[in-house]
Amino acid sequence: MNFDINKFENQINIFYKKMKKHESISNISTIKEEWTLKDMVGHLIDSASNNHQRFIRLQLKEKLTFPVYDTEKWKNASCLKDIDYMFLVEFWKYYNMFLLHIIKNIDANKLNNYWKINNSQKTLEFLVNDYFVHMQWHEDLFDDTVKEIKKEQKAKK
Repeated sequence: MNFDINKFENQINIFYKKMKKHESISNISTIKEEWTLKDMVGHLIDSASNNHQRFIRLQLKEKLTFPVYDTEKWKNASCLKDIDYMFLVEFWKYYNMFLLHIIKNIDANKLNNYWKINNSQKTLEFLVNDYFVHMQWHEDLFDDTVKEIKKEQKAKK
């Protein structure tokens, strides 16, 4: 298999610890970023959910077209203000552990099955790897947002 499962699992665990550590500031948005840490975790759950569908369906069919994913509309429809941050963090972690189980068991013969999007094709193999690239991008944004929140809080004092 072309996937570094240990690396992926480590990435999930590191990000999970960061998420847990910042519960006390999870509902604060910054001047630069409208999204709160809670919004980011909710988005990452949406991403896991969408990719769950891709990872399974692309093993069952050689070529698929999925609906467009509009992050703002999903965020608004999820009503994240009404749900506990730590519930979201735990759900995100366990959903990703489930995705790792799926990834470990992907039939290697299906890795070139693809999602047709606009004028391009994204293989199942690409989508799995890209999911973790996307997660890293969000972890970096999460870190930057935490720094910005702390900076803004310090400036208020």
